[in-house]
Amino acid sequence: MLLLSRRKLSEIDLVTSDCYDCADVFGHGYVQRCLCVLAMFCICVQHSHTIVFRLISEDVDHWCKQPADGVMSAATWRNVAIPVDASGRLSRCTVYKYPNDENNTETESCEEWDYDPEQESRSIVSRWDLVCHRRPLLSLAQAVYIAGSLVFMSAVGHVADRVGRIPVLLSAVAFLQMTTLGGCFAASYVVYIISRFFNAGCGATVMVLSWVLLYEASTHDHRNRHIYIAMTAGVLMAEVWFAVARQLPQLDLILRQVFMLSPTVLTLYAFTAARESARWLVAKNDMARAEITMMSAAKANRFQISTTACMLERIKAEVQRTSKRVTKATKNAAEAKEVQRRAFVMFGSSVAVTFTLYLILSLEAKVTSGAGAWFQWASLAIQLASFGLLHLTFMKIATVRLLAANFAVLGGIACVISLSFALGFKPFTTALFLIARPLTYTVIIVLNASVLGMVPTPVRCGTVCWFFGFGRVGGVCGVLLFTIPDLGRGDIVFALSGAALFGMLLAHLSIPRASKQPTLSSPVSVCGNVDSVGYMKQTLDPFSDNKDKKQKRVKAGAGHTASKAKSPKP
Repeated sequence: MLLLSRRKLSEIDLVTSDCYDCADVFGHGYVQRCLCVLAMFCICVQHSHTIVFRLISEDVDHWCKQPADGVMSAATWRNVAIPVDASGRLSRCTVYKYPNDENNTETESCEEWDYDPEQESRSIVSRWDLVCHRRPLLSLAQAVYIAGSLVFMSAVGHVADRVGRIPVLLSAVAFLQMTTLGGCFAASYVVYIISRFFNAGCGATVMVLSWVLLYEASTHDHRNRHIYIAMTAGVLMAEVWFAVARQLPQLDLILRQVFMLSPTVLTLYAFTAARESARWLVAKNDMARAEITMMSAAKANRFQISTTACMLERIKAEVQRTSKRVTKATKNAAEAKEVQRRAFVMFGSSVAVTFTLYLILSLEAKVTSGAGAWFQWASLAIQLASFGLLHLTFMKIATVRLLAANFAVLGGIACVISLSFALGFKPFTTALFLIARPLTYTVIIVLNASVLGMVPTPVRCGTVCWFFGFGRVGGVCGVLLFTIPDLGRGDIVFALSGAALFGMLLAHLSIPRASKQPTLSSPVSVCGNVDSVGYMKQTLDPFSDNKDKKQKRVKAGAGHTASKAKSPKP
């Protein structure tokens, strides 16, 4: 990857592809709206695939199963053979070795279980016996899903920066449909986690590339607004869909997954809405395809073709000028160093925030088990309020300051949650969880919008993919940490989370602000009145120039013959 080699990074043009504003080249309108809707769909789908595991992995009441040759009724078996723990609750994982002998209280672990008939058909816990000593398989399934994103992201970004965004995006959309069906109808635990692995990779690829395409096609004035709208709307759509699914207890495991993951078909919109990034084509010096893309976008946006033609000529001149400068001397070393530094800080931030998110998701069901259905709707209302506040503030506060403020607040909440776990204040802990998840989603949205603008186009896709992949590292750590007996405590894990968040806050404050790249001036004062009809004629008919030249030669020849005939003989 170019980002890891400062020497290779300094040898490429990091500036020219970002030297213009899309508002001056093909305007703002239909193209950006289509890409914004596509990004919203992709984010909704990816978030649905992430939170569906909470829906289908709910705990189910269980107890040791009676041997096949047993003759007791189900009620008698539970009363006679199942031990009672100190809290007066029937044991879930042990059974009396000799249930018919009242004086022998020796117990043993069981290998098969019976489940509550009302809940048995709704969870993978009961379907594949993910209880007792098999409980770590539940965390393994989630870890494999997160690892799928990590593995795919480590390679997809480099491929997208080399061959283009669209081929990778459309391939991922097609595979996502298949892996989703495979996960919904998986007949075994192994098939399920394999499907989820590829599902995670394809879903993450689709989401990240839709971000990049939207950002690179948006005008400077609308970039952050488009990203915020797409991300907040996508997350809210998935959360509302999840809340509705929770209110349908009559659905079995397969129908629950089909219902929750049905928005996956929305990603097929990419085959209609997505078009190759003109900025990436400029970065690859493929000006012929860049011209086609820009002209197509200008036509879709009903932008003046003459202005687009003028700006294209200026961009071509800028590409040639910059390529000569980069070829003669590698003067981009300082810029490459700055890009690397910003990227590595964003990678660390992604680890810290995603680690916190998966801690919250892993403990939320346990902490809020007695809260009732109101908790889900209250959390959704707070999520909506936080997103509304974000939209009100992002245009008034610089992204760097907004990000620092979010890190400070989230780090403080993580520390307070740790203290609450240590002191055993369960009602207070529940109240903190009510605001922790919505706030974490808000921080992730601001962080994602920031990383898109912190790196140049030639390495943007690779950097954003690695950013997302490093976040999956934090997610894996957050899930697997609970399998360690001495560390899987709420007070310890949230103390680690708070320390990581405050550490990344200091790292962000130490980064110098990115220097603003100069852009080509507005075409109004430079291009003047260009003959758009003539340009369109040349574009549509490549032989028009030859015809004009031929007609001029014919007219010139005819004039010469006539003058020769009129001249008197000597």
